[in-house]
Amino acid sequence: MPSFEINHQIVAFSSAPTSSECILFSIKHMSPTVVAISTCHPGATDWTTVNYANRLPFVSSIWNKVIFVGGLFYCLSLTGWVGVYDPLKRTWDVLPVPPPKCPDHFFSKNWWKGKFIAEHKGEILVIYTCCNENPIIFKLDQTEMGWVEMKTLAGVTLFVSFLSSHSRTDLLGLMRNSIYFSKVRFFGKRCISYSVDKCRYYPCKRCYDWGEQDPFESIWIEPPEELSTFI
Repeated sequence: MPSFEINHQIVAFSSAPTSSECILFSIKHMSPTVVAISTCHPGATDWTTVNYANRLPFVSSIWNKVIFVGGLFYCLSLTGWVGVYDPLKRTWDVLPVPPPKCPDHFFSKNWWKGKFIAEHKGEILVIYTCCNENPIIFKLDQTEMGWVEMKTLAGVTLFVSFLSSHSRTDLLGLMRNSIYFSKVRFFGKRCISYSVDKCRYYPCKRCYDWGEQDPFESIWIEPPEELSTFI
């Protein structure tokens, strides 16, 4: 890969970096109406950077979350808007879908840090957390262009962090229908989880302040099926 000064605030991959089809994506907040998007791919001699105007305000920051779904990069903004970048067409658009509606008391200290984005079978999910309340899960209805609150994950397990998210359907017992956060307790021996079935956190209910979390401290990684090449 060509050298690139990482002054952008987040970087994402479309696939494993060993793939010849991998696209690197980076987004940087320039102003409330402009973002700078940089892309690169294996074999390229330079990065491509383009400034895009936002039709709707898209306030980005180091807390941006990015996922790659169906050939598109979906970005969750600081204020809950979703921007979409098409790497083939090289287009950027902010979806005309207002952020999910949460109770007023959700927007307390560090509320803007406790948001996560994930995907499952092409569905876009966002998780809103508040230090004194249970998380709220929303699914993006791309037909009606609105957010729908989810009362169940239908057996899916979500692993979410500031920099990556994964979904699984092959886990058993209490791990099903749960959200696992990258925040750890007990000297790194246990991460915080939330059971949608039980409507409670594990370990016991506490005030979890995401403002105390370093986004680069921990991240979820899905290991490759064949590990021998990494040993």
